[in-house]
Amino acid sequence: MHYYPLNIHKYIIFLLFTSLVIHAKAQETIVTYIKKNRGITAIKDSAAYTNIIRLTANELGLYEVNDYYPNGNLKRHGWTKVADPRRLYLEGIIESYYNNGNLAVSAGYKDNKLSDTVKRYHENGLLREIRFFSSSEASPNEFLFQDQHSRLIYYADSTGRKQVENGNGTFEFKNNINTEKGVYVDGLRQGHWEGTLKKGKIKFEEWYEKGVLSKGTSTDSMGNVHPYTRRDVQPEYPGGIKNLMIFIAQNYKYPKEALNAKVSGQLLISFVIEKNGLANEFEVINDLGYGTAANGIAVLKKAEKWAPGYQYGMPVRVQFTIPIRLHTGPAPN
Repeated sequence: MHYYPLNIHKYIIFLLFTSLVIHAKAQETIVTYIKKNRGITAIKDSAAYTNIIRLTANELGLYEVNDYYPNGNLKRHGWTKVADPRRLYLEGIIESYYNNGNLAVSAGYKDNKLSDTVKRYHENGLLREIRFFSSSEASPNEFLFQDQHSRLIYYADSTGRKQVENGNGTFEFKNNINTEKGVYVDGLRQGHWEGTLKKGKIKFEEWYEKGVLSKGTSTDSMGNVHPYTRRDVQPEYPGGIKNLMIFIAQNYKYPKEALNAKVSGQLLISFVIEKNGLANEFEVINDLGYGTAANGIAVLKKAEKWAPGYQYGMPVRVQFTIPIRLHTGPAPN
């Protein structure tokens, strides 16, 4: 794992694993070994966890999904609309577990996004928070939930001390790196908030009105002040991701060896957008061989410069993972 000046954001643009899967028990399950970088491996001992999908759908047409830690402990249990480890489409109640067996998160999903009620627990088993989503949202960051389209109902620290009840109270977060403190009213952030990042090297203040950030400022270790109205700003490719995919489709050079071997499938390549907007630190997560990954990196290096990402008003390095689908058959009409 790479560590950056602030919490690096990893945006999976379109996560579809071209995976090596093992069919077991007469097609009843699909077993997939998944690495830390989300790639697939044929070697169980090198996997971060094992994914198992049961191929018999329930009465709602959903397929059971179970992930397991290397020691065999359950990591996640839930349901997917698609029985394909390359593109899980979560639906219903999804439960994640700590390696000690305690429940970590119980979340409702609709169309692969958080919906309804989310409960998070401390590793010691005590309830940490309850949050209600009024509309489906992408999964929240580990550091803190965002208030947009959701309300915090309950929050307690690892000792069980309640900070927020029935949506009201003074919230105080602290770990070895970051701190944050402010007031919740009716489940939404309200008024003045403050906190620190990077073990106190960066300080920030924010002002909220019914959960909406009106303004914020961060002060770095050199005393420079950075104003902002959004905590997190993703890097942006000129014209958007669609333009990047069009550029790749028009400029990718299919290796001759891959053409001769009729190689088809999907590459997965991760890279970091630096603070200056340049792409760097390319890593192949899923390779099809025959030079296909090298040519994928080459075309990404030729793409235009990105607008950099920002966090708390300061430029940050942001990691992306992007697919490149290759097909040797005739082009569709």
